[in-house]
Amino acid sequence: MVCIRAEKQAEMEIAPSAESVEEIIKPVALPPLVQTYSNPFLRRIEMYAHNVLQYEDKNLRGRCRKLIPVTLLEYNAQERLRSIQKLSKKDKLLDVDVSLQDMIILELLSWFKNYFFTWVDCMECKHCGGETAFSHMSTDPKLLVYTERIELHRCRSCHEFTPFPRYTDLNILLETRRGRCGEWANTFTLCCRAMNWDARFVVEENDHVWTEVYSITQKRWLHCDPCENICDTPLIYETGWNKNISYVIAYSAEEVQDVTWRYSSNHKEVLKRRKNCLEAELLDALLEIRDKKQKELSESRKEYLTKRMLMEVVEFLVEKKPNDVDNKGRISGSAAWKLTRGEIQSEVKSHIWSIHSNYIGDSKTVTIKYCCSQDKYECSADSISINGMDWSSGAFSHESVFRKVEEDWKMAYICRKDGEEKGTLTWKLDVGSNQRGLKSLDVFFDYTTFENGAVDVTICSEHACYILPKGEKQISLSEMQAAREITITAVLKGGKGDCAWQHAQLFRQHLDSSEYPFSITLTFE
Repeated sequence: MVCIRAEKQAEMEIAPSAESVEEIIKPVALPPLVQTYSNPFLRRIEMYAHNVLQYEDKNLRGRCRKLIPVTLLEYNAQERLRSIQKLSKKDKLLDVDVSLQDMIILELLSWFKNYFFTWVDCMECKHCGGETAFSHMSTDPKLLVYTERIELHRCRSCHEFTPFPRYTDLNILLETRRGRCGEWANTFTLCCRAMNWDARFVVEENDHVWTEVYSITQKRWLHCDPCENICDTPLIYETGWNKNISYVIAYSAEEVQDVTWRYSSNHKEVLKRRKNCLEAELLDALLEIRDKKQKELSESRKEYLTKRMLMEVVEFLVEKKPNDVDNKGRISGSAAWKLTRGEIQSEVKSHIWSIHSNYIGDSKTVTIKYCCSQDKYECSADSISINGMDWSSGAFSHESVFRKVEEDWKMAYICRKDGEEKGTLTWKLDVGSNQRGLKSLDVFFDYTTFENGAVDVTICSEHACYILPKGEKQISLSEMQAAREITITAVLKGGKGDCAWQHAQLFRQHLDSSEYPFSITLTFE
């Protein structure tokens, strides 16, 4: 299948040039890896425990921090926290055990998933732009630059090969910003450390990785999967993905911890599958590696880590059961924390554009328009941008859609969320208080589709509904004279393959554009 993200991809670089690496990328200097175990599983644990030391490099963390929109994330987190506090007072919830840090974690996940990193699955042929499929791993030393793993994908049309480098060097990943779960979790864990949070790189033996972040307020580790943009749903893999969990190990510069029990609701079955080594051997190895990592730490820090580890072990003693399979492995928790994960519906701020008589000048028209590249609305009635009103705050309602910014291709558009069959977005206008009487309504609605993606646009008053004809992007209606309320609704659906969610896009435009791909013009008597 061919993933059409925005436009045809440019030819993929095998690796950054030597000049760019020398000038921009300074590899993290880690101490030599000394492996002491003969068991392959324990040797892998040693390797991961060594590799996570790169997260502590000050230059790397500083470079990463500059790429994160910290101020914006903090602002959004404060708004989210205020909403929770307001709801907790309204419903008299007494267990609001979340903090600003918890909210920023959620905002960082969303930003990383929707704006910063790109998933690479189905490749586009760099020779003809055709569909490719994985063929084999390269052994060509000329290709193996800055990585030991290069996938070769063969084109189904021209049969040429396109390489996909699997980088592990975080300096390079901060440049390429693409990959699969390994690259995603590796880079996201670095982002968390750049935010000065205690974070761990988590490896599940059946081929998946993610991150854990320690919540200071809740005094526990939170599961964070940047690929899925999910937080604190550790049973998703066993319950929602039907994975047979066996070993899940978490790694940081200070610790190595067996966290398998957090990710399973059936510990006895898990024990039956753990055959890589004796349990006593695993425990001894983890304690030995942990002691080496903490050798240079202060006594107070060691004491803190020991107390935190003991609290975590106590948590593992109780099996947690999923109470809602439809929500992909949700576990019990405080009401406020469920709210942050969408398990309790927050108050929806519905915006209605009220058109009053005193807005209308000599032109007898009012135009409301939206620029996706700048994410702002403008109303011609006062000829100024409406401060603080982004795509969602100017909408009456929306479900399963978001504004996507592709930093690599410099494009912005609104599409449905990954994994959702459809997304909806509605705007509402109140013209009933206007004494002049509505003469006509003109709507310009730009959209882009790929494969079999589709966008259905409906314009309704309380008397009738009109459908924007297929392939058309503009409609003029003179049958709205008696209307008091008008709604415009777009439904995004269809698409093929893993990128189906991107195959129906609203208001797609280049980030440098100042055009308005969506406009509503009302003409009055």
